[in-house]
Amino acid sequence: MSLVKSIGKTLLLYFLIQSLAFLFFFHRWGFPLNYVRLFFLVQLGFYGSILVFLIKNKNLFYSIRSGQMETTVNGANKVTLFRITMVPFLTLLTLVTQSYPAGPVLAAAFALTFVTDFIDGRIAKARGLETYIGRILDSTSDYLLLGITAGAFFFFRLLKPWLFWIIIGRLFFNALIMISLFLIHKKLRPQTTPIGKITIAAIMVLLVMEAAKPLGWPGWINGVEKIGALLIGLSVIDKLVYFIRSLQAPAE
Repeated sequence: MSLVKSIGKTLLLYFLIQSLAFLFFFHRWGFPLNYVRLFFLVQLGFYGSILVFLIKNKNLFYSIRSGQMETTVNGANKVTLFRITMVPFLTLLTLVTQSYPAGPVLAAAFALTFVTDFIDGRIAKARGLETYIGRILDSTSDYLLLGITAGAFFFFRLLKPWLFWIIIGRLFFNALIMISLFLIHKKLRPQTTPIGKITIAAIMVLLVMEAAKPLGWPGWINGVEKIGALLIGLSVIDKLVYFIRSLQAPAE
């Protein structure tokens, strides 16, 4: 029960912080009340889904090193959960940006969220806090954050179509490989590679730059977009190599 309480307290804290921030922006910019209603409706549904998932899979809160069960949500997992819970907040803030001067806030919020992708891993390794649920949440956060954000940016024409389809194609290809390995080995094996992490970081930087475009970016941003696309292509090859090697590993 201590783990369940810790999960509930962590999610409640993030819900309150994001709600207060959104209400502050509502008061400052005066956007329609319908936006606030939509925000809380989406937040409640999203947070409820996360809560149910974590409680149903509380047996996955065990240490990779020792195999012992966790009694609370550790620091690394809290950082990862923060990144996941920011998905609807960032998406709705993107909606607000279309009619109100929220560009700088959106870029800062994205930057803060993306930084957590580097913090949680360092905390987990430095303090020996690596858990199986942490690996699952880390991979899930990348899919949710990049996939939904890229979709929102594409819908509001903040992201070029060719770049959007490259990002979505990479996420779909990665998901297809993970599903295939799960069907073969009968076990989910969340795994990241150095090139994969670099690619995720590149995509995150690109999205921050796209969000900050209203502030004015020099012409060389087009070159940065092409470099990002090249890294995504390399990551697909890297993932294919990982898939082949995993097929050669003995099934558990």
